Amino acid sequence: MSSINKFKIGEIVTFKTHPLLYDLEIRGDGKLVPPFMVVKEVYFEDNKKKVVDSSNGKTIAEKTKYTCVFFDDNKSEFKEVVVYESMLRNYTNFFIARIDGKKPVYKIDDNDKISLITEVSNYKNAKYLYGNIIYFKTKKLEILKKRSSIKKIIINKKEENRKTIEHVVNYSTPEFVLCGYKQELGEDLFYPNGDNKKIISKELYKVKWFNSNQMKFSEQYLPMECFIDEQPFTTLVPHNENK
Repeated sequence: MSSINKFKIGEIVTFKTHPLLYDLEIRGDGKLVPPFMVVKEVYFEDNKKKVVDSSNGKTIAEKTKYTCVFFDDNKSEFKEVVVYESMLRNYTNFFIARIDGKKPVYKIDDNDKISLITEVSNYKNAKYLYGNIIYFKTKKLEILKKRSSIKKIIINKKEENRKTIEHVVNYSTPEFVLCGYKQELGEDLFYPNGDNKKIISKELYKVKWFNSNQMKFSEQYLPMECFIDEQPFTTLVPHNENK
């Protein structure tokens, strides 16, 4: 019997408290904002799992939970967290705006938001090519986050409020180099009665990057669905020009 999961492997999600689910800008301390994450594994609890407290009838758990992965830019390493389904929202609900560089004011243009969401929805999994540069698929979303604050200034002896917009780039990722591949055969994927127990990726990519926190190069296997090979930001010389 197939269980139903709302989010699939490789889908970009975030914790439901993320401010950009509700507005175009972050207000307050940017360090308190949760990361954009990628679904690595889906897990279905069996019927024995207690989801309601029998003493008061209150919900205390859920049947479906997700292992999500994000990049901790302070430690320059990937981290995982297990989150229940109702606590997550996917990328189509994000509000991401751009700054119009030709004007001193912040221009809210919903077309920009739509175009970025469309761009992300068109991401394709990176193809395996040893030595290729690839990208964690949350990279562009993290870099385009913006925070607003109000500053009071005096002009001609009059107090005025000025809105300041700045990028909040925590959780942004470096580029990664492909250096290994393996197939995930998977064990314990079903319960004895045939019900799904978990969903995992069938292909894992090994990536290498410079770990600036430990001043060394790090390597890790992650699902193929975590990465794209389309360069998120253009450069003078394309990253994979000779590939």
